[in-house]
Amino acid sequence: MTTRTATSVATFRKEIFLLVARALGDADARTPTGRYVALATRLARSDEAWLTRMVGWMGRHPGLRGLRLATLAELAQARLEAGATGTRQLLDQCLHRADEPGELLAYWLHWYGRALPQPVKRGIADAAVRLYDERALATYDSPGAPLRFADVLALTHPVPQGAAQADVFRHAVARRRGDLNDLPASLPLLRARRALYWIPASRRPALLERPHAGRTLAGAAMTWATVQRWLLGTMTGPAWAAVAPSMPYQDRLAHLADFDRDGMPDETAHQLAEDLASPAWVLRSGVTPLEVLAALRSVPGSRWSLSLGLAMDLSLANVPALPGRTLVLIDRGDLMAGPAYGGLTRADGAAILGAALAVRASRAQVVVLGTPATTVPVRPGEPLTDVIDRFGDVGGTTSPAQAIRDHAAGHDRVVVLTHPDQAAEAAEAVTGPGQEHVITDVTSGWFTAIPHIEMARTGDWPF
Repeated sequence: MTTRTATSVATFRKEIFLLVARALGDADARTPTGRYVALATRLARSDEAWLTRMVGWMGRHPGLRGLRLATLAELAQARLEAGATGTRQLLDQCLHRADEPGELLAYWLHWYGRALPQPVKRGIADAAVRLYDERALATYDSPGAPLRFADVLALTHPVPQGAAQADVFRHAVARRRGDLNDLPASLPLLRARRALYWIPASRRPALLERPHAGRTLAGAAMTWATVQRWLLGTMTGPAWAAVAPSMPYQDRLAHLADFDRDGMPDETAHQLAEDLASPAWVLRSGVTPLEVLAALRSVPGSRWSLSLGLAMDLSLANVPALPGRTLVLIDRGDLMAGPAYGGLTRADGAAILGAALAVRASRAQVVVLGTPATTVPVRPGEPLTDVIDRFGDVGGTTSPAQAIRDHAAGHDRVVVLTHPDQAAEAAEAVTGPGQEHVITDVTSGWFTAIPHIEMARTGDWPF
């Protein structure tokens, strides 16, 4: 590889990984753009091994699925053009969830047409055999999918492994035609779900009063969203009590107000509250202080408050510990009073994101932008609520750009949390060396995005 080619490859690596890293925090960046596809195509042809490793790493982050599948398709196309072997195995290994064979196939058909090369057809078929069972059929084969399970089967012709999977495949085709009645005994989960839907709507709430309602629903792969549709949109306390134990941690946080409004029994709520404050649950879920604060604000002064306070401190373990010297500028001006993430205002989101980064950082200076800009002391490891209480009320018109010019010297990075109207001017004000992060729409994904954006700029890959 010549020096010029190596330089180009290094530049392309940094650019594509920067797009991927930003997508961790910005949901609007998760759809493949023309530039992203062009970069993936170039690297697939010139640096396949590196791009393959990146695809594997992307599989750890569910929000990157769209970008990951687009990259995988471009890798497969480049391998076909080069006459390389192993494309079938690559596709099979990199498809992780039962909706992904259909999503990848839909992408391929859109960009490359209906003539499927054999390695692509076989790789997707292998993944379908590995991923398609009756639980997957109940969970992912929805009318809104880019391609239904039956479409994938028709286009790739996988060979089922055993009689039970053959029945899954046959029923997938029948579902596609609208025939939901012929269910063999080998599909007990789907039969259990059909039995639930045969119950008249007026009698369904009574079923949830039974002692083993949760087990019945779980046996039919009924998630809380499915149960809500089954109840024609009206959840009850017993309904939440039946489904809450199987809900992911973040879903529980998001629905605490619904639990209270609909009358979840205290016994169930007590167990859920213990789970919310469990260090193991908090660490395993990856929940962040932003999500916990949104939950706290949704149920102020409630039976959940003590557990959420503990969860807030525990969730700091899921925030990156940024090295070096970090300047955090938190805009609390008039523009930040509007609504944003999860019922929080823009000012709320900026406050919790900025405070959490500062408390975890090696060395941090926090400047709150109101009237006037004020430096707020932060001690590593202190409770987040203590830090936020020092920020004062929302209001004022301090310029983030001016604050950058006043305070950025001597820092290794600048994190600016501000309104979209202020973003361009703030970005232009960062002229010194280092890392700058101008964030306007706060999400929990930014905790992961910030260190990875810095990796993109330095070429220090996480894979």
